[in-house]
Amino acid sequence: MKRWKLLLAGLLISSIPTAGFALDPLAPRAQRAQGMIYVFTPQPGDTVTVSGSGYNQTLQPGKIYWVPVGNYTVTAKMQEYTYNQSVLVQPTERTDVIVPGYGMLKVNSINPSDVVEVLGGNKGGVIAKFPASQIKVLPQGRYNVKVNVGKASVTKDNVWVVSNTTRQVDVTYADARATH
Repeated sequence: MKRWKLLLAGLLISSIPTAGFALDPLAPRAQRAQGMIYVFTPQPGDTVTVSGSGYNQTLQPGKIYWVPVGNYTVTAKMQEYTYNQSVLVQPTERTDVIVPGYGMLKVNSINPSDVVEVLGGNKGGVIAKFPASQIKVLPQGRYNVKVNVGKASVTKDNVWVVSNTTRQVDVTYADARATH
């Protein structure tokens, strides 16, 4: 009879909904109203802001912070780009935000004033436009790079920009004559 009581008590306890409990029911009550957030960015000097649920704070990437439970927008400012992501922080749980890497594109052209257009995205539109004398920071990915050389243009397809590296593309006047 004692076994049946223990089995019934075990079944009764296991059938209680656990949605109202924090992940760690042994955590102090003060921690049950908070969760952890960890933001990783490609460069340690990037600026990270977490805002929402009555909380607005600038964080240092690569460290764990306790924040109140709720919905947040994580914004990472990296050189010329801003990355945003919405996250939900749960009680006593760690929420990781991994910011995708960025690389650089350098176009070697005879005339440094040649105009470079980086094409990509879903519709192949212009993502960036800059003179060949500059190095452009871009999210990692594959792009078509169009260089306006005088009155002609040269397009290099499937140029892969990789995180934390500089991708160099060489353009010559012979390339421009061949496509003109």
